Amino acid sequence: MAVPVDYGDLEFTRPADKIKAVNVPDVPKEIFTGMKAYEDAARGFDVYGFERTAKTSTGEPGEVPGSIFLSHRPEDAQVSQVYRISTNPANTELERLTHFNIGTGRIISTFRSIAGEDWRGVYRPGGAIMSMDFNGNEHFQLWRYWEDALCEQVLPKIDGELDNAPGKGRIERVTHDDYRYNNIVVSPSNQLMAFVSNKENNTDTLAYLTRLIGSNTGATSDSTPFSLSSKLVTPLLRDGKTERWVTRSISVDDKYLLLTRAYGNAYQPMFVVDISGSEPGKLERITLPGATEREEATIARGSFSLDPANPHVAYIITNSYGDFDSVVSYDIDQRTVTHITTPNLGASVPVLKPIAWEVGHLGVTDACVYFTANVEGWSTLYAMPLNGPNTNTVIEVKLGWEGGWIAYSHNGRNGRPHELVFRLASHRARGFVRRATLDLQTLKHSPDGNAYIDVELTPYVQAAAPEVAKAVAPKLIKFRSFDGLEVPALYYHPNEGKSKAPVVIGIHGGPESQATVQYRTATHGYLLNELGIAVIYPNVRGSSGYGRKYMSADDVEKREDAVKDINALIDYIGSGLSGELDPSRIAVMGGSYGGYMVFGTLTHYSSKLKCGVANFGIGNWVTFLENTAPVRRANRRLEYGDESDPVIRAFLERISPLNNAEKISVPLFITHGETDTRVTVHEAVAMYKIVRGTPGGQAQLVICEGEGHGYKQKSVIEYVNAATIDYLKRFLLS
Repeated sequence: MAVPVDYGDLEFTRPADKIKAVNVPDVPKEIFTGMKAYEDAARGFDVYGFERTAKTSTGEPGEVPGSIFLSHRPEDAQVSQVYRISTNPANTELERLTHFNIGTGRIISTFRSIAGEDWRGVYRPGGAIMSMDFNGNEHFQLWRYWEDALCEQVLPKIDGELDNAPGKGRIERVTHDDYRYNNIVVSPSNQLMAFVSNKENNTDTLAYLTRLIGSNTGATSDSTPFSLSSKLVTPLLRDGKTERWVTRSISVDDKYLLLTRAYGNAYQPMFVVDISGSEPGKLERITLPGATEREEATIARGSFSLDPANPHVAYIITNSYGDFDSVVSYDIDQRTVTHITTPNLGASVPVLKPIAWEVGHLGVTDACVYFTANVEGWSTLYAMPLNGPNTNTVIEVKLGWEGGWIAYSHNGRNGRPHELVFRLASHRARGFVRRATLDLQTLKHSPDGNAYIDVELTPYVQAAAPEVAKAVAPKLIKFRSFDGLEVPALYYHPNEGKSKAPVVIGIHGGPESQATVQYRTATHGYLLNELGIAVIYPNVRGSSGYGRKYMSADDVEKREDAVKDINALIDYIGSGLSGELDPSRIAVMGGSYGGYMVFGTLTHYSSKLKCGVANFGIGNWVTFLENTAPVRRANRRLEYGDESDPVIRAFLERISPLNNAEKISVPLFITHGETDTRVTVHEAVAMYKIVRGTPGGQAQLVICEGEGHGYKQKSVIEYVNAATIDYLKRFLLS
């Protein structure tokens, strides 16, 4: 945090663990009771990925044949924990691996499986490299998770080792500072590991390389802690711009490292560096041949082929050839490109399968390439075989479910490239875990000639979140904004529009994010089923998923055009949806950038609203940019504007909700994490004081201890959700 927050004369109550509340009445017990089923349904499972098959130092198979690592918050735990399940769905054991509790909303951002390492002079097979902070502040450190049962030599207890009892795994910290470490990339050979950190100067995020095998760290097999050594791969360019590197992939022959330099969310060129020598080589920028778009407005991210016969072919997602992110392959040696999904190139340019939607979630094995297409907030999975009778055929993978958001991991690192584990999220529940093995040999074809396969999913019954009794499916709607722009939204009605319902407009963060069909927070189902409140999630201009032009339509001076989109939705509720929704009972709710949107909407359109809920939202653009973590500031300036420029600063001050807060004439509920380094808690406290101090102003404030940008602790999640429900009952339904 840049400056300690001054709470002044605020009088806090403590209605729950880790909660400081101001002017918040007691939440009725029956709300907590009624929310329990929805809270349980929201505690779904996330998939870290397949566990690498562990081997002993002699190369013999170990005791772990390659399972699946999951993340899940059990009912009795304050924060999420790591679990292991067998790849075989017939084995229904759910093994909890982590048990430690450090009393905060700590975040495990990465749990990357490795085959082993020798950092302490002895070989420790299996386990993972973990990136974790202490209290939600995102100062992620690197940790080593391993299990003694696989080791030929058991290490003594290491000073500072986490107490993970009764788990059989052990966790050792291997970086010991207050910087950030992330983007862990492990080479296919398991010889090398790359990552990024701001340890050089706290501002620039640079790339580093270390060895897993043959590491020669100097550490020994005793109880003394050690700090992981590494080589700098991206020396400071000193070009006057903050550097933010992202490590992407290491080639199968350990020769190249693929990286992206992220100037902002809309400008991310790709680089390659030779790492085969004793010292990293010179960075080389990848310029895709025939690119049609302005370089400063394009992105590229990718992964190397795992095929030893084509070690320097990279599969890249880029919008260098049009408005949408598409998949291409690029041969680094030959400097040639093959278009896989690029649309709208014309008949003279061969494309395997043009897809006019954003493509993402790239997965590369030695046998096939996987990716998903984002179609209006619903995912479609594709596979492209790299060998066999259907080589280079883009095949739609139909999963035979109700449809929703698809996340997957492949088991290619263990030699099973067609084995996938899915985390499927839909309106029914959050985090179904399913397995499938794809047969890409025998294809079906739709009437328009598109190739597809039908896949039978096998559930992991031990990793299934309970479903709520009633799950409302969304309907895609679109409305016109003030300038004619068509804005999409996902619309949920409690009784299929049979009667007029009050409505909550839920606004996503980012702003380069998107409201998709994924199951929402616990409050979503309660609003629909228990209170009869409809919910609409608009994807206002600036959202991702609809192409580069749409995503940039709110940049800098166009910031408040997104707020006008919400006004257009409010008006549409009163016209196009007036038979289904009550335009006299509308609330706005959002978090992060969505919190700003709540503040901004209330300052302009309070007369059309009943109330608002803002979670960890931006109140003043200038103080936000000045106080946000130094590693993020340059990136955010590209989106929001540079507050050090006097002209832009004056503009940002003029549109900041905090400077217009006296215009808010309806009740406002504010929550914020006390250790948030993205949007510091100053924003919430300042907004509360102004609104509360305005004649007739009504505001409530909740400060969440040990929480960063988003809430991770059980006590915090459950209290904030219940207090939000109580607030909406009192001010939206009254």
